[in-house]
Amino acid sequence: MHTTQHTRSHGARRGFTLTEAAAVTAAVTVLAASTVPVFQRVGCSAMRQQSAAQLVTLAAAHAEYAADFNGRQFTACPDDLGAFGGNFAAYQSANGCIPPMTVGTSASGQTTVIGYGTGSCPGTADGGLFQIPLNLGVNPGAQGSFRWTNVRQFNTYVGGRFYDQTFYAPDDPAMTRKVQRWISDGRDFEQDAQSGIINSTYDYSPAAMYHPRVFGDGTNLANPSYLSPNSVPNGEGYKSPNNAQCQFPSLKTRLLERHCMEPNLGANPAVAGGQTPYQWNHSFRARSYAAFFDGSVRLFTTGEAMNAQDRARVPGSQSKMRLWLQNTPFGSSGFGGTQADDFLVNTSAHYLTANGIRGRDTLPPP
Repeated sequence: MHTTQHTRSHGARRGFTLTEAAAVTAAVTVLAASTVPVFQRVGCSAMRQQSAAQLVTLAAAHAEYAADFNGRQFTACPDDLGAFGGNFAAYQSANGCIPPMTVGTSASGQTTVIGYGTGSCPGTADGGLFQIPLNLGVNPGAQGSFRWTNVRQFNTYVGGRFYDQTFYAPDDPAMTRKVQRWISDGRDFEQDAQSGIINSTYDYSPAAMYHPRVFGDGTNLANPSYLSPNSVPNGEGYKSPNNAQCQFPSLKTRLLERHCMEPNLGANPAVAGGQTPYQWNHSFRARSYAAFFDGSVRLFTTGEAMNAQDRARVPGSQSKMRLWLQNTPFGSSGFGGTQADDFLVNTSAHYLTANGIRGRDTLPPP
């Protein structure tokens, strides 16, 4: 397997490496072999270790994916979609069917796909909102392929199943419990009327899935500007960047546990009828594991992200440097900021990282 090696930034916090996690990964394999739900079998510390090991596995799988796709990030939409104003119908009219994302096949043999589909083209009536990295439209929302980290187009690099334990953090029982029976049975994919499709508990960094210019081109460190992916030259706004474009691999997150893991704050009454846990940037107290672009995995807290933003300065001046953008269509509150649990939290690191894959979500320790 060919991978690109990056130099760890000086002074960065050290996380698990692929080699160091081998023993933990082996233990995870043994745990996953049992049919007893993982959150009933292991304690909090062991669950945290298992989640970290799962992210190490996913980081390694992404290195394989990149080796097969010229170093590129996962993508689910056409590279030149911007040339058609982000309009899936216009693109499809000119170029034919857009391949949807395959969720999986049930025990009864029914295969579920999501993505823009019309006429004889397979897909769903979602207008393509699930295939773009993150909905940055007039009414921005949480839809996007950044949430679909376990579709067939990528899960073949892990275990080949949508409901594989690797994609579900054991310390997120509110979500994992819903699919544990299918994970334990070795099912590829199932859904029921009550739960529907249960996404992975790990999110990609959507900012790192767009062309870097969407989140700033690096020419204005103090105030990088958002640019609609439909306005990026040559229609390349939706083109997923190359790993080699990552300038701070130990400081830029690739994958993050979506929900508050320590402590578990329960369901957020402001989201989905109070059935969804608070996400990582909804509480100053949140502690989630993250996989960085150098392959390391470690705890990444909202407190660390906010502290890094407070310390960030433009080199040679006293001007603040934005580590995440407040001038996207999400506004100054950022991604999900209005749904936060406490007034202390204020960060959209990982989700709206300034300069995309070229940017940083945190800083080395002072």
